[in-house]
Amino acid sequence: MPLVKCINGHTGCAATERYLERGGRAIGHDFMNLDCMERDGGDTIGWAAEMDELRNLYGNGEPYRGKPAITYRHYIVSPDPADGIDLGRLRELSVAWAQRHFGDYQVAIVYHDDNEHRIPHAHIVVNNTNVETGRRLHVPQPKELNRDLQQMARERGLGYLADEHHLYDKKAKGSSCRTAQREFKGRAERRIEREGGYSWVADIRERARTARALSTDEASYRELLGVLGVELSLNSPNARRRDYLYAFADHPSRIVSGEKLGWPYGKGALEHEWLMLSPFREEKLREIAEHAILVKDLEELREMARAMATIKECHFTSIADIDWTIGHLEKQGQAVDSQNADDAPDKLEKIRHARRFAADYGILPAKEPKPVWTLWGHSGPSPTRWGDSSGSRSSSRSQERSVDRSRDDYAR
Repeated sequence: MPLVKCINGHTGCAATERYLERGGRAIGHDFMNLDCMERDGGDTIGWAAEMDELRNLYGNGEPYRGKPAITYRHYIVSPDPADGIDLGRLRELSVAWAQRHFGDYQVAIVYHDDNEHRIPHAHIVVNNTNVETGRRLHVPQPKELNRDLQQMARERGLGYLADEHHLYDKKAKGSSCRTAQREFKGRAERRIEREGGYSWVADIRERARTARALSTDEASYRELLGVLGVELSLNSPNARRRDYLYAFADHPSRIVSGEKLGWPYGKGALEHEWLMLSPFREEKLREIAEHAILVKDLEELREMARAMATIKECHFTSIADIDWTIGHLEKQGQAVDSQNADDAPDKLEKIRHARRFAADYGILPAKEPKPVWTLWGHSGPSPTRWGDSSGSRSSSRSQERSVDRSRDDYAR
């Protein structure tokens, strides 16, 4: 069941190239409509400059209709660990998918296996300029890209996501998520919100958000929800899609499924999040959660959750990283555009609060630690665990996002 995620870029490709190629971490490359070639050591440079040159030639880096141009699209294809896919099969699938949808564009595919279980995944960077016509890339139906990837996976004997909900398919590993919204609000909840009344669904969502920010696995998530007065269970095995059910402990008839709260609260999204590496010192998180559970200080728990949500949203990996962002926002000052000027002080205060929390509880290292290198059986070196003795680890997912959405973008 391969998953594809798209990150839109609004700058040149140099920062993305530096990140993807840094320290020989790439375990393979494939290129389309580019002149650069992979070197003997496994690394390669120069594809970003080629993309930027072609884009600038046709002026496709300029704003379009008053909005910043999408200069490139960065797709991340992540195979299901259950498929046991190797690098060769992943390359064949990734190249076939990229050729089908972006055959007339410059494409650089960089493969990594720098996650916890050493599962290879593909970074597919697509320039926004057609090499034949010079026109900008336009993706009218982004969902079709994922549907096509699932069909290609099915043809290759891999697990896939079923698109037809009414069909029973033993090979399918579930259908699509009920919603793509982070907070899904039904008609009744929206009406109550407009009238300023109490919504028990919104109440459960707020408690689930707090537990999610501090949990590292299902056991801690379930325990934190229990402290907050919410019971977690599973829906029926015969349901179209397995999901968590949330209910008040003192009012069990008030029950709602996770994906009806928003996609981050569904079973699939939470399990995927718990599998990813985290820059946080997990022993500190456990200590915080255990203390909150012991004293049942719900306000302190929510305060911690708000700080953790800010750290995750901004993809901070160290105290120095937060300090840089605070300094940058302070330096920007009145330079923030009028559309976001009202939000800037609140954003800065949230980051300052997150910085105090991270420093007081020691959940982030002071500086981003240097990696320790070792060989993993391929031509180029690959990072092992971070050298920091405290056990802090850097999230590949967080770094992927932070490269493409720079701190300048966040400040704007």
